Amino acid sequence: MSPAPTLMQHHLPPLRIVFFGLGAVGSNLLIALAELAERDGVAVDFVVFTIDPAGAREALYHAERFFDRIEFVGQADFAPLFAAADPIQEARLADATLLVNAALPAFNGPIIETGLRVGAHTLDLASDMYNAETERTLVFPQYRYDQALRDQGLAALINQGISPGVTDFLIGRSLYDLLASDRHELEIESVDLYLLEDIEADAVVFSWSPVVALEELAQRPRLITDGRLRVLEPFSAPRYHSFPNEPRPTRQYPLYQEELLSLHRAFPDIPDLAVYTGGAEVELVKALYQLNLLSRQTLPDRPDLTVDAVVRAILPGMQRPRRIEEMLRSGVIRRAHFCAAAEIRFAETVRNDRQTVIETLGLSYLRYRGLLGSPYAGATYIAYPTGVGAAIIAWHALQQVLQPSASVRAGSSSGELAGVLTSVDLARLLPQSRADAINRDLVAWDIDLFRSVRDASEA
Repeated sequence: MSPAPTLMQHHLPPLRIVFFGLGAVGSNLLIALAELAERDGVAVDFVVFTIDPAGAREALYHAERFFDRIEFVGQADFAPLFAAADPIQEARLADATLLVNAALPAFNGPIIETGLRVGAHTLDLASDMYNAETERTLVFPQYRYDQALRDQGLAALINQGISPGVTDFLIGRSLYDLLASDRHELEIESVDLYLLEDIEADAVVFSWSPVVALEELAQRPRLITDGRLRVLEPFSAPRYHSFPNEPRPTRQYPLYQEELLSLHRAFPDIPDLAVYTGGAEVELVKALYQLNLLSRQTLPDRPDLTVDAVVRAILPGMQRPRRIEEMLRSGVIRRAHFCAAAEIRFAETVRNDRQTVIETLGLSYLRYRGLLGSPYAGATYIAYPTGVGAAIIAWHALQQVLQPSASVRAGSSSGELAGVLTSVDLARLLPQSRADAINRDLVAWDIDLFRSVRDASEA
């Protein structure tokens, strides 16, 4: 893997990036940030607060050359950090540039509050979407801090990664370009995002924590139809989608994921928005659901124990990085493919006829075996693009924040990067030079991009 050389000189000050937690995704995010900083000649040191320092080192076992710039800090309870109750730990936060939530969505708010206290930007990977407030307002909880962040000129980069994250960025750029084209009769009818999470292996290998996968896929999915949120039953209303590099169409099921709300917030006039997912892991969870093994009912002879609790207890857990690498080297994992494809459907009048066009754009990560021999060996095929995607977008957003004169030299009219920002917002605010650099870096780190346009009548 050979990162592409940068075309512009960077003069960023030394950076301190603080991680809260460091698991499968966080370790890949840290490695990618270290590689980006090394490429651009920027001095960066990392602080990792974790309940398991040995496990954090284990997750970075092929990236030991970066250990001289990483301080691992054992922290059994994050509450004293968030409350500024420990002067020694507070000193470690004092010069932080970026605080990264690589733990749980429940920490998003406390980490943003910590960033406001110490004057640091923040980054998270996902939101809590199933709370009553979000379901009522269709607004992520992090937005309650938006004005306070703007008042201090700080940014909270939320829902970063590959999907959501890079997906929001690619879709957002395309939608903003369409709306800025001065074609007055153009109407965006719908946006459908299709996700492929597919692995062929001789063992059950979860790319995410099984508990997280079960909770996400067994929830009642949502989509937006005619501008209103619609709730479906799990694994209902399936579709088929043909992904690049796949021999046959993949069955897809509606999924309630962050892109639905971030796109709806940015483009409220688009009437239909939906996210779908499919692949081997999804089919496994669907089988459990259909067998009633995800039921919250109690066992006949054990009123204190639910069916789904038993299933969660006996399912194989997420494998350690060394075991993942071993399974990939030995051929137990034969093939893995993550792909995200968005279909943007829009209509306009052409030569007195109303024409409907579908623009398809997305990303594909298929070269999983390429991680062997790299610092990322042992990553899952989902954790790698998620961590790398978050790192690339965050790195270029930081450059924009810390080098505001660069956008002036480039003739950009982008606004200030402050407040709560999804990648849809970054798609609007970052200048074209940054967007191009993000695309180049994604490809340099083996994440392929694709785009095509076709007449809807041929679909």
